[in-house]
Amino acid sequence: MAADAHHVGAVIDSDSAHRRRPGGGVLVFVPGFVYILILFIIGRFAFPDPRATLFDISGYQLSWAEVLLLAAAIVAMAEQVKVAKPGINNTTEVLLMGATAIIQIVLFALSAAKVPILSIFNNTEFFLLTLINLAQTAVAYQINSATLMRTISSS
Repeated sequence: MAADAHHVGAVIDSDSAHRRRPGGGVLVFVPGFVYILILFIIGRFAFPDPRATLFDISGYQLSWAEVLLLAAAIVAMAEQVKVAKPGINNTTEVLLMGATAIIQIVLFALSAAKVPILSIFNNTEFFLLTLINLAQTAVAYQINSATLMRTISSS
């Protein structure tokens, strides 16, 4: 529905003091996938074979790669929930999520181009993490946009 002249007083809160717990500092803006990237890098050095069995629980064998992909999926859903608060402009968070996705694409592309120092990113696990991050960023952008539009139109 198009906005008309009677809807001029939309309230969009962009003050971080109202939307985050006090004392969070700049860390509240750090996308969850930064932590997944850190876990990925640590895991590449800690586990020589990321597909080797890490846990065996009642016959269900989980590898480091599977645990990391599960964590990435959970983080992706949490990031989407983070930007879905009505009346709050989370554009900064969504842009930082996009920046993280772009960094992952660049790392994967350079590693695929055989840049020696980035060879740890040239594998299926990192490619899947990049796809998960791209998908969650696109969905988070749509959720944030829809939430802002709903807030503006209901004011």
